[in-house]
Amino acid sequence: MKSKKEDKSIRVLSVNCGSSSLKYEIRMMPQEEVLVQGKADRVGVKSQDIGQIAHMVLGAKRVVKMDLPDHTFTFKKALELIKEDTKKNKDIGFDVFAHRYVHPGNFFTKTTVINKSGLKKLKETLGLAPLHNPISFALVEFCAKDYPSLPQMVVFDTSFHSSIPKELYTYALKSSVMRKYGLRKVGFHGISHEYAVDESCKALGRNPKTQKIISCHLSPGGSSVCAVENGKSINNSMGFTPLEGLVMNTRSGDLDLGMIFYIMFKEKFSAEETEAMLNKKSGLLGLYGFSADLRDIIKNMDKEPKARTAFDMYVKRVRKYVGFYELLLKKADIIVFTDTIGMHEPLIREKVCEGFEFLGLKLDKDKNNEYKDGTQDVSKSDSQARIMVVPIEEELMIARSAYKEWKNK
Repeated sequence: MKSKKEDKSIRVLSVNCGSSSLKYEIRMMPQEEVLVQGKADRVGVKSQDIGQIAHMVLGAKRVVKMDLPDHTFTFKKALELIKEDTKKNKDIGFDVFAHRYVHPGNFFTKTTVINKSGLKKLKETLGLAPLHNPISFALVEFCAKDYPSLPQMVVFDTSFHSSIPKELYTYALKSSVMRKYGLRKVGFHGISHEYAVDESCKALGRNPKTQKIISCHLSPGGSSVCAVENGKSINNSMGFTPLEGLVMNTRSGDLDLGMIFYIMFKEKFSAEETEAMLNKKSGLLGLYGFSADLRDIIKNMDKEPKARTAFDMYVKRVRKYVGFYELLLKKADIIVFTDTIGMHEPLIREKVCEGFEFLGLKLDKDKNNEYKDGTQDVSKSDSQARIMVVPIEEELMIARSAYKEWKNK
């Protein structure tokens, strides 16, 4: 017999904070009908362009341009826009919040309804992902205070990577220290990677459980590459925190740890100052100086040597992980590019794929340059591995997970 909840529709407001972006979406579930969609760019970062919120209601779009100093300010502005919409159409609104949360520590392993006890546990995770967890926690805390009657679900970005094998999630550290603090590769962007895998296979008419896939989540903020075999994540370029891996907007990515100790001793940096340097003042911002946004770097790299160096380093770090995962998988069947940079910068796709022809990877430059939107194959007809571009739909995955948890409660 069906429960009453299985027959009831709810409106889920998905909230997805990136390090420099905020996406939100209201869907009627389980129908998955989109009522409201919004994306704020250039949130709380140094950029040559002003921030903006692209807000769409039932297909009608408007763009609000303004300084967006932080995510809480931006989210409040988005809620104001939604409130204006509800005055015109009472069917808009929302019944449940569903937050993407990057690092749950050892407290949570699946989508969870957050109560006062859960909020206290989340507060203990803030240092695990310094660019993400404090932002998401602030919004969860804000919603709990200003909307106490509405349920809040938290969907974790790490769940997809729980299948990474021990030899790839373990660090070469003293085992007692690792046990004490729960240290292991956690991996991130799991919601995005799982969606990209499913959608690319759907478009190609293939079963994800039979495919070897490399997923490249490349965004203006954080980025990662994931190796997926038979539908399960087996490695991710990020580690115990989102600092490991690729060069990102303000994050350094992979470094020689001895160099960090050297800088700390020479500059007499505290642990807090060092953490801030690595997470907020490094990466593309540290290399280029004028902007942390790869899109600005691409615009200026032909005339500015620093921009060219930043671009080349970004591409070669992505290629490093693609090459490693090709070996790990013993040749991938599919390479997927997703999120803003992965979708909208054809030069990045071209340069990442360049030179991998010996692995059967052949990009069709015309298809690649002509890509506009939607899920599309941009590889040559004789390419052994398919190169796919997949629009990111994390908010849909968040809504599905939240609805499933709500229904089962």
